[in-house]
Amino acid sequence: MKKKRTKASSVGVIGGKDGPTAIFSVSKREWERSKAEQEAFLERAKKLAVPHVKSFDETVRYLCETYGARPCGLSKGQRQSAKVNIILNMHPDLVGWEPFPEDPTEEQLIEYREKQDSWLEQAFGYPEEKLGLMIEGYRIPEDTANILRERDQKESVPGRKGFWSRVVGGWAGWWTGRRGSQKKEPQQLTVVLERTHQYLVADGAGGGALCDDLARFQGVSEKDIREKSPRFVAYAYLMKKDGLWK
Repeated sequence: MKKKRTKASSVGVIGGKDGPTAIFSVSKREWERSKAEQEAFLERAKKLAVPHVKSFDETVRYLCETYGARPCGLSKGQRQSAKVNIILNMHPDLVGWEPFPEDPTEEQLIEYREKQDSWLEQAFGYPEEKLGLMIEGYRIPEDTANILRERDQKESVPGRKGFWSRVVGGWAGWWTGRRGSQKKEPQQLTVVLERTHQYLVADGAGGGALCDDLARFQGVSEKDIREKSPRFVAYAYLMKKDGLWK
């Protein structure tokens, strides 16, 4: 019996060879047009980009000096979230990650989604000490966090948060006991970083605007530009949002 193949839609993959993937379905024509437009923009961006990259230590100093960030403790959920994101995006082999199949059948799509759940569970169970992680937390003062929240509301783009960040964040909420909480005040804005892998993420409302600014400051290297790395792609779209690149 022949397996049924998807015809009305095409399957897009976020992440690809750079790490675990998120699956989404769009019309084939829409997907091809979007992909072509993105590639054309990134080729233009490569010609506009000038290599100027700051070190991770410089970025952390900038965070402290510009935003008044101060060292703080982290919850179990925040540490778990950092560990899982690092594994899924930088060490996918540890959980047996497999590349997304070409021209998948509907059955293959369902199977791949189930595998994603398994990879996530394995990443949560992987011992932090085996990775030699150096996880730190930095708290943004509340008055500064409020300014960033206002910027985030004005500049927010639906769906800007990555698939793995959304899923891992949900699991982290379970770990910290925030799920179902009736608290109405904004969550404190905390930066979670890991020095070994140069991983940095902002946890809390206002984090999008803060991470955008840090990405602008950090810049891109010649290798990022040449290989169109995820850092370069993010930087290019920031320049586009700022009206500097078209």
